[in-house]
Formats: sequence, structure tokens, C-alpha cells
Amino acid sequence: MENASKALIMAASVLIAIVIIGAFMLMMSNLTDYQEKSYQSTADAQTTEFNNQYVTYVRDDVRGSDMISLMNKVVDYNSRKTVEGYTEMQVTITISSDIRKNLTYDGTNRLVTSNTYTEDTIDKIVGQPTSVTNSISGGKIRDIEDKYQQKYANQLSSEIANIETILKDKTLNTTKKQNEAFDEEQWLPKTAESYGGVSKIYQDALVYYEYVQFKRTEFKCITNKTQYDTKTGRIIKMEFECTGIGV
Repeated sequence: MENASKALIMAASVLIAIVIIGAFMLMMSNLTDYQEKSYQSTADAQTTEFNNQYVTYVRDDVRGSDMISLMNKVVDYNSRKTVEGYTEMQVTITISSDIRKNLTYDGTNRLVTSNTYTEDTIDKIVGQPTSVTNSISGGKIRDIEDKYQQKYANQLSSEIANIETILKDKTLNTTKKQNEAFDEEQWLPKTAESYGGVSKIYQDALVYYEYVQFKRTEFKCITNKTQYDTKTGRIIKMEFECTGIGV
């Protein structure tokens, strides 16, 4: 009788142990499932937040100035992606030769000289910092803005026809007279001579005029070319086509 009681107690202990272990395993399984769902929910929210930064550009009236901002954003993201572990993004814009020509004041492209640009080549338009390049060869916008300040560079762009008139005025047949005529207009805070003379200022103005026009262009996102990472769901590729110059 005593042995039978001991056997029952042992059996009950084993059963209780099994129940406890089963409950523990069920709890751990539920906890793991919860953690996985929580992680996935957080990942999905991060993906949505990330994509929302770029979905705003999926339209037919994206300005050239917006495209520059978008590409700078992508360049910054790509520089950090190796740390974060995500695939690099790529943004491509195309602009036809006819539209490029319309960006210019005199029909010659000095800045937007290619039909295609990506986030890696957009600096051919906006230019390298002065610390990288010391001359305005090929149209270095950042150099021009450093040289004149942005507000005065815009002023030169808007007065380009008048600057050309000074250069073509036959009565102003010396550099000194041209510089004096320019200085009378007070378009710049310093003398024309200090910037290299009217001819040099005019060449810079031609480049900056093209830049101002580019910022006014409109692009449409080619939606069927937008690609997403199959693993993360993040946007990894976008393409845009220039449709013309906006008002």
C-alpha cells in the first residue's frame, strides 16, 4: 500500500513537472511569436517611414531644385547604408537635348551638358566645393556662389541681358569703361575689376542662368521604373524624365 502511494506521488510529480514544462514552453513560444511580430511591426513602420520620404516625389511636377534635394538625400543615405545594412538607392534623371538647350541664354550648354544624371553625377551640375576645385571650369555652381554670394549670383542671372549690352556697346571700347559702366548699376557689392572684369562676370552669369533655369524645370516620375528591395520593401530605384521648364 505504501509503495502504491509513493508510485502515485511520483507519477503526480512527473505529471506536474510535465505540465509546468509545457506551460513554460508555451509561454516562451508565445513570447517569441510576440517578439517576432513586434519586430516585424517595427520594421514595417520603419520601411513605411523611409518610403514616405521618397513617395512624395512620385508625381509629374517635380522641380529641378527638388531633384537636387532628392539626389543629395540619396547620396547621404548611400554613404550610411553599409553601416545600416541596406541596399543602395539609385536615382536617374533624363533631360532631352532640346530642353537642355532651352535652359541656356545663348543656346550653348555650359552646365547641363549630358542627357542623363544620377545621384553620383549630380555634382556635375551643382559643382564641387571650392576646397576641391579652385576654378569655375565647366560651371561650378558652388564656386560661383562662393565667389559672389548666392543672392548676387541670382542678380547677375536676372541682369544677364543688360550685362551683355555693356559688353556689346561699342562706345565702351576698353575694359576700364566696361567695368565703370557695370559698377554704375551696382549689381554687385564690389567692383567688377575685383571679380575679374565684366567679361568674366558675364561668363559666370551664363553658367548661373542655366542653373536657375534647371531648378525651374519639371520632371515626372516614371512610376513603372520604381523598384523595391525584395527583402526589406524599401525603395531602391527611381527614374525621372524632364517634361519642360516650369513657370
